[in-house]
Amino acid sequence: MSVHLNQDNVVPELLPDGASRRRLIHEDNVPGTQCRFDVLTLEAGGSMDLQLPRQGVAWAQVLNGCLRVQGGGEDRVLGESQLLFLANAFAGRLASDKGAELILLEVPNAGQFDPESESGLPGVQSIDLGLEPMLQSEHDERTRIYVATPKLFGTRALIGELVAFPPGTVSQNHHHVGAEHFQYVLRGEATVYLNETPQRLEAGDLLYKYDRERHYCENDGSGELVFVEFFVPGEYETVWADPERQCAWSPTGKNALGGEPSRHIATHTSDGSYHQDV
Repeated sequence: MSVHLNQDNVVPELLPDGASRRRLIHEDNVPGTQCRFDVLTLEAGGSMDLQLPRQGVAWAQVLNGCLRVQGGGEDRVLGESQLLFLANAFAGRLASDKGAELILLEVPNAGQFDPESESGLPGVQSIDLGLEPMLQSEHDERTRIYVATPKLFGTRALIGELVAFPPGTVSQNHHHVGAEHFQYVLRGEATVYLNETPQRLEAGDLLYKYDRERHYCENDGSGELVFVEFFVPGEYETVWADPERQCAWSPTGKNALGGEPSRHIATHTSDGSYHQDV
């Protein structure tokens, strides 16, 4: 059965130096998970240390404010909607002069999913989400922007995407096999159907689905629904309730800001297999 919770119902863990953490995925609430997913808050002038194990990777998105990343021979400043990827036993510090909120996904043993990339990844990588290609669903009005792929960060240990549902949009019923799968809702509200049973989704929700759990989503609210979702590892199988409605994604020729995208992604199915240009 799925794990469904809202970050506001998770008591924040106070960390030293003006930081706090709400841990939404961890071993206690998802036994056997290979992931940790946190909402981190840095007060103005706050900071926190971050140390990854040798085989670990971490992905982060700045939701509000400005984040400074120091470590691995790098000193970078990231703004809202910028993405951060850490690997290669990164040891460093996250800080913010004026305060920041971010989501952080850690896969401590990512090397088990992609041994070839384990030692060759840069310690610090970052991209601007607004410049990435926007894709359009073949069957409905959904859009997708990839936020973690082998092409972006050099590992197949995870794949992530940002998905937007305009009001009235309904996705197709399906399930996955062979990967941990979860979503974090950035904004909006909707009804998600898990094995045909409805549950309400809203901003700040974390929804973790288990293998073979059928699901689809209906945006029955008045505004756009936007969430990030991840699969760990990044290769898995998707099974559609109606194979003729298998979802395909096509390039719009634009990025999230309406300009020229940073790269080209060809039309492809959303089946969990590896696509070289993704």
